[in-house]
Amino acid sequence: MRSPVSISKPHLLTSVLTIALSAVGVASASSTLQSMDEEVSALYERTKDAIVKVHAQRISLFGGLPFGPIHRVGTGFFIDAQGHLLTAATVVSDGDTFWIDWHGRRLPAKVVGRDPQTNVAVLGVDPSACGGEAQESPQLKRGNPGELRVGSMVIAIGFPYDLPSAPTVGFVSGFDVKCGAHTFIVSHIRAGLRLSPGQGGGPLLNSRGEVVGIAVAAHLDNQCYALPIDAALKINDDILAHGEPQHGWVGLSVAERESSAPGASGGQWQVYIQEVYSNTPAAEAGFRERDILVGICTNEIRRAADVLNTMFYYRCGESAHFTVLRDGKPLSISLVIGKRPEQDPFSPAAAQLPTVKPEAPGLIITPASAPQ
Repeated sequence: MRSPVSISKPHLLTSVLTIALSAVGVASASSTLQSMDEEVSALYERTKDAIVKVHAQRISLFGGLPFGPIHRVGTGFFIDAQGHLLTAATVVSDGDTFWIDWHGRRLPAKVVGRDPQTNVAVLGVDPSACGGEAQESPQLKRGNPGELRVGSMVIAIGFPYDLPSAPTVGFVSGFDVKCGAHTFIVSHIRAGLRLSPGQGGGPLLNSRGEVVGIAVAAHLDNQCYALPIDAALKINDDILAHGEPQHGWVGLSVAERESSAPGASGGQWQVYIQEVYSNTPAAEAGFRERDILVGICTNEIRRAADVLNTMFYYRCGESAHFTVLRDGKPLSISLVIGKRPEQDPFSPAAAQLPTVKPEAPGLIITPASAPQ
């Protein structure tokens, strides 16, 4: 018969501590997940009243006769107390009758304005119909998209398919001005979130429940693009004040390259003027091809995205001040922003300029909404 195995006290103590620490680790992870679960649920509960299902419907014709309704559904959210809400332009682009679902009621809505360039639409409803005694519509608290970093947690809330609204949790994957051959008009937030049909136009929230973007496109199977809320509110303000978006026209095409200046280290970039279009504000102001763009007003320019993200917020008729390097010497150039020509918003010639030249076709993005 074998003797019992003896265990020294130090080994026994080590084993006990290991088991105890493992249990603490599991408990800590469980506590963290439980805390996150509670926070997301609480965030959803306090924001869901400002998020609505948007309906757009039109009657299709066949042989000149009514054939049947075409129904498109998306998500929207209130951005002020006067009943204005944002949604994706693709949700309402082909409709002639619009409404929102509000606590089981159908409230008529009207399209105040659309912007195909950013895929944003502004809708309006009677605020007294959904504001109770306050006679005001609920609204989401606005956050700062500039605080987001790669890895920041974000929450999208929308109405997938015919289901009730629900939150989807993900993380910021990047900030892009290009997706394959398509160049965005301003940097977009790329998030690891899967959008289902019906969730297009919904808000993207930060971990505090503040809206930092609007979901405007699905990307691949498990990511989406969101327009930063600052950009969406600029479009909203333009539409409310002028009846249409105020996308300025400069008349420049820019490109970026790694700096070849003496002493420049790897990874340093510069933006240069690739083309100056004739009969535009840029041509009249005296820009030249190969000028190196180093500043717009007080914003330093290092990458092409800096140009887009600065110029997006200028409106027609405003003055812009540029600093360029010409033959190695700094030069100041000022111009008045013009109005973008009326052309196909996705054609290279009609893109808001300065712009980045499209590259070879790559990834494809599609609107995050679908007919139902």
